[in-house]
Amino acid sequence: MKNKIIFRITAVLLMCAVLQACNKESFTPIDMSELNPDVAKKNTPLDQWLQKNFLDPYNSEVIYRNHMYYHESDRNVSPPNVDAVKPMMTSVLEGFVKPYDDVAGVDFMKKNMPRQWVLYGSTSYDGSGVGYAGTASGGVRINLFGINSFSLSPGFIKGRLGVIHHEFTHILNQRFIMPADFQEITKSTYNGNWTDVATEDAHNWGYVSAYASQNPTEDFAETTKALLVSGQSWFDAWVLSSGSAEGQTALRAKEQSVVSYFNSSLNIDFRKLQKEVQTYIKDVVKDPSVNFKYWLNAGLYKTITINLGDEIYTQFPVSQEFIDGFNAMKQAVADFNSVYTMNYIEFRFESSTSLVVRAQFTNTDGDAYYSDYSFSYTLDASTGEIHFTKVAQASGTTFDNGNLFINTFKNTIQKYLEENTFIAKWMPKDAPASMYTHVAGFYEQNTPENKIYGTTGEQL
Repeated sequence: MKNKIIFRITAVLLMCAVLQACNKESFTPIDMSELNPDVAKKNTPLDQWLQKNFLDPYNSEVIYRNHMYYHESDRNVSPPNVDAVKPMMTSVLEGFVKPYDDVAGVDFMKKNMPRQWVLYGSTSYDGSGVGYAGTASGGVRINLFGINSFSLSPGFIKGRLGVIHHEFTHILNQRFIMPADFQEITKSTYNGNWTDVATEDAHNWGYVSAYASQNPTEDFAETTKALLVSGQSWFDAWVLSSGSAEGQTALRAKEQSVVSYFNSSLNIDFRKLQKEVQTYIKDVVKDPSVNFKYWLNAGLYKTITINLGDEIYTQFPVSQEFIDGFNAMKQAVADFNSVYTMNYIEFRFESSTSLVVRAQFTNTDGDAYYSDYSFSYTLDASTGEIHFTKVAQASGTTFDNGNLFINTFKNTIQKYLEENTFIAKWMPKDAPASMYTHVAGFYEQNTPENKIYGTTGEQL
């Protein structure tokens, strides 16, 4: 009995001690979720932003919390850094969603937008060691890998946008059948073992990449991606540098098939879409290879032809000083002999430093003649700044013709070119998409509203 009393007294004292400890004012509750990183927070500001920009308008979910279900079971990939998610998806909005919204319409994207975007921090490698920056699944999901390396740089952004536009093309092909004519263009050279195909061979056979040679489906998606993300100038240069006439013909046929597919099957102006994607890459990503100065310096464009009789000069007038020089030359040709009519002025870039300015004129029978003037020029490929300098006339019939009008030329067009510093650029943003990469020229450095521009050509 005595022992029971002692036990009860001890128990009461312990309870009092516990109660006193629980009543201490210094007690701080612990949020156990902070100690368990596997317990993800929900409805964060990032989640709200993703919902506002993807889920609500397009019923498109962005998944960035790690889940093995969304990628191949035989590959190990890491989850993304949370700080990389918003920048990555902002580039998706601006370089993919917005161009389609602006050209195809919001309703088109509501119907065809991938229903899921799944983000991973690391690249996904298959058993052969090939790394994938992205994949598509079932026409509803796009997986993007390697976003922990995110940077607003041309290499990273164009790489991921290339994946997106490639995979979205697959999605579109599942809903709108790929054109049958495309599948026949290089039918004999498709190779399932594309990793064994050298890039040069693929190039000469008429593919934009070795991967494109795998099958028609991948070829169509790769060609579309190249036109939209690499751009028209890149594609034109790729065609010209193919080592075979057959390859060049095949690439042009594929380009036409892709453009026709978008215009006819999807009712999307492909050239407008192309311009929108390229404008984002040029203005936001600051990719130098999307500028006229880059390709002029690279030697892609050999000529710029200015015919002031073209209606485009009504909507986009050139410098009045150049107009006056053009008209003075035209009058000088007519005064020399009334059977002649001057039609255009052409800049002919014969090398990285040598330029011929040509005046073309015809007689009443339609026979063409040329008056040529020798120049040198310097082009700063980083700024686009270009300077023209008249040099001694070269020899030959066309330069002798030029001497017939040399005084008029010297006091007008030559004076205009030598006394101004110009910047090599494409046409303004408000120019029609049909003119993009096909019309370019030079803006006076201090008065950009004064410009000269014309149709670009890739052959002398």
